[in-house]
Amino acid sequence: MKKSEYSPWNLFNESCDKYRDNILLIYNDNKYTYGQVYEKVLDFCSLIEGLDFKIGGIYLPNCTEFITSMLGLNRKKKVFVSLSYQFKGDTLTDLINYTDVEFLITDSKGYNSIEHSVEKMNIRTVLVLQENGAFEKHEFKKERRELTDIKGDTFGICFTSGSTSRPKGIVLSNHAIVGNALAVAEHLGFTQDERTILPRSLAQASPISGDVLMAISRGGGIILLNNVFHPAIFLKAVQEHKATNFYIVRTMLLQILEYSQLKNYDISSVKRVLIGGMVNPMTIYRRAAETFPGARVFNAYGTSEASARVTFGEHEDVTTLPCVIGKPMRGCDIKIYREDGSEAAVGETGELYITSDYMMDGYYNSPELTREIFGERGFRVRDLGYKDEQGRFFVLSRNDDMIMQGGSRAYPIDIEEVLLKNPVVKESAVIGVDDEKLGQKIVAMVVLREGFQTEVKDIYKWCNIKLEDRKVPKEIFIIPEIPRNAIGKISKKDVKELYQSLKK
Repeated sequence: MKKSEYSPWNLFNESCDKYRDNILLIYNDNKYTYGQVYEKVLDFCSLIEGLDFKIGGIYLPNCTEFITSMLGLNRKKKVFVSLSYQFKGDTLTDLINYTDVEFLITDSKGYNSIEHSVEKMNIRTVLVLQENGAFEKHEFKKERRELTDIKGDTFGICFTSGSTSRPKGIVLSNHAIVGNALAVAEHLGFTQDERTILPRSLAQASPISGDVLMAISRGGGIILLNNVFHPAIFLKAVQEHKATNFYIVRTMLLQILEYSQLKNYDISSVKRVLIGGMVNPMTIYRRAAETFPGARVFNAYGTSEASARVTFGEHEDVTTLPCVIGKPMRGCDIKIYREDGSEAAVGETGELYITSDYMMDGYYNSPELTREIFGERGFRVRDLGYKDEQGRFFVLSRNDDMIMQGGSRAYPIDIEEVLLKNPVVKESAVIGVDDEKLGQKIVAMVVLREGFQTEVKDIYKWCNIKLEDRKVPKEIFIIPEIPRNAIGKISKKDVKELYQSLKK
């Protein structure tokens, strides 16, 4: 396939010709070959034939129809909007209107969520997935809006995780999403004999490019799990379907590592564990390597704006070097800049900027925001880090997460690393809060492992032994769980709000 022909549908169509009888999708113990999924896509296309719309939203939990609808929309040259099943109420209504969705695919539960708000939306047709796999059509009389921010090569709109007041709509081209998937498959060496398992929601750029399209590009398989994660369900699927590959965020991985029945499952088929969502303490990668001894463990670093994946921290590095994100994969590059705009020297900390062949076209209908985040240097990630002499990149902190306590810089990940080495600590989150004397002070939140108990004074004692004085937290709280956003990342904004509530 030529680069000019890149699209998810063309990629899938080409793989169908090569791997028609290979198993593509396993969901709820049902197995579908490439050929069977192809027929399902054609059935969906027949269903939407003649409908007058340009932008179609998918508001479904993980299921076969999510993938077949996405491919069908792409085949019909419609723009796909990925609406997380986590979105509810006014947020969902706002995002549907913001992205000019005219046509929506959902299930009965999803339709119940929007039924009373449809009059506030621009939706003219809703297809509701029934339990028997059929679709029920609902139509509404609405005038068409003029669409101003859609190009001919647009694949779809995915959303950021929403650390700001409203998630941003990322416009991705066919070339970007497919190019990223091909680069990931090449870097990992994924083959047609392998299966990647998806323990998280499909509704982001990362699983679409880095799992679904990556597997399709090589004729491999996808094991699709329900949206509600449980380690027993995940491990059972790995064992039964011989999963070889998975991408996971820290919160899910820790549930697996702490699961009391873990040793009862055969997980020897796993070849790769890709940990993403944030840069994690080295302890996390080491524990993953010990738990999956036959697998290579990676730090999968990237951003949705670049179709998700940008670098891979390799197994040998992530288990021995703190904060390493590795080298950029094909088609991507990173540069480090000082505050004055000059390029930083090797080993010098600065701010990361990404350039990529798989970069988004922009934020939907937000030209000013797009210009703010893009410039001559590339895409501003807002991460602080450096590059070593071997060309490997390291991320120390988010720009706004770095803590200046008493004039000394402290990076949360260094402190979290030490806290996680405490045998009673399951998880930690470190933040900086305003302080009259110090400017900022370090505050640590810790979650204890199940069945363990300790007191705050014991955690202080551990920190005083293991950390430099300037990095020892001024306050420590033991809490039941750490706040996270919809895709499982620790939300430092919510952690700070939790701190304020604990101080009242």
